[in-house]
Amino acid sequence: MLKQFLLDSSEKNNIKKQLYKFIHTHKRTSKIEMLQAFHLPQTTLTRMIYELENKGYILNVGKGEPSGGRPPTYYAIVPDAAYIIGVDISRTHVTAMLTNMLFEELERIHFKLNREDTPEKVIPDIIDSLKEILKKHQINEDTLLGIGIGSVGPLDREKGVILNPDSFVAKAWLDVPIVQMLKREFSVPITLNNGANTAAYAEYYLNSLVEDSILYCINGYGVRTGFLERGLSGNSQAGDSSAAGHIVIDINGKECSCGKRGCLATYTTYDALIKEIQEQIGLTVSDNQVNAFEYIMESLEKNDTNVKEIVLRSASYYGIGLSNIINILHPTKVFLHGKLIYQYPAYYQEVVKTIKDNLYINTNITIQKSTIGEKSVALGGAIEIFNSYLNSQT
Repeated sequence: MLKQFLLDSSEKNNIKKQLYKFIHTHKRTSKIEMLQAFHLPQTTLTRMIYELENKGYILNVGKGEPSGGRPPTYYAIVPDAAYIIGVDISRTHVTAMLTNMLFEELERIHFKLNREDTPEKVIPDIIDSLKEILKKHQINEDTLLGIGIGSVGPLDREKGVILNPDSFVAKAWLDVPIVQMLKREFSVPITLNNGANTAAYAEYYLNSLVEDSILYCINGYGVRTGFLERGLSGNSQAGDSSAAGHIVIDINGKECSCGKRGCLATYTTYDALIKEIQEQIGLTVSDNQVNAFEYIMESLEKNDTNVKEIVLRSASYYGIGLSNIINILHPTKVFLHGKLIYQYPAYYQEVVKTIKDNLYINTNITIQKSTIGEKSVALGGAIEIFNSYLNSQT
């Protein structure tokens, strides 16, 4: 079974695991390319390829175009050799996704969170849903590599605990040992990471950005960032992903829930926008934060110039905050994620313009919307599980 193969960390098996990872990363590769990458004797490589193919981990996908000699033989991984689950726990929803080894979605569950959705209610619902999916697809724990969770922080990743996330609809999410709760039901590896980090993993691996450093930025009910340097996470401490929301952009600015003044989050989150609409325009807006985005978008669609001005000013603040992060980390690619990013082009354009206007050094940095969108956090959780089996080769 693929799972046992990946768990085998013996020196004899490690080269085969590296070979499997190479084929997985390149999606489709030839024996010639593998010979060039691994510098193995051709007979040794041929034997290893035969073993991986014979055990059902990779398959021959046909011949390529010849370039003066025999046509090259290409190989790819077997998609259904094993499966992985990725979970996204956000402030307003939960998404869980079953994927194959190509990280292709086989099934997804999604439900919104409301004020009554405490951990005692939600986590059993997640467990029941996952069991139903596994039963439907006839997947047992021998072929399930694990469950990767991307969540709002701050987190204790080592202990698998969601600490005290802010802006949750339900207020009871405090010191939740989610990994331990899931391990009572599933005897597989389970990881917990900040959702911005898992989303960065999704962009990194699914777009084959193996030489790039990735900054992934989420803005909505909170501000979160994830950073990868050649596939390795730079955000590993408790609260790291949410720290971006507490970059001070105006030392004498608005008071933040953290006790400081002028934090980025006080100018850019949905709740911050609603609060400014209330203060500047004098409108009465429902305090139900789940409806904050809908209210903002309805106002923009009606071409409310006052709301438009507030939203675009917020985009400028967001761009300033991100430019500070970029000036320190020097990523090669920046991905922007959030409903305003996707649904209000003027907001996205203002964020990008402000970032570029405030970069310390003009580089070849690419700034773009997330290519994966709403599925990125859950998919990245699945990818992190896969990567955990190959950590010695990353």
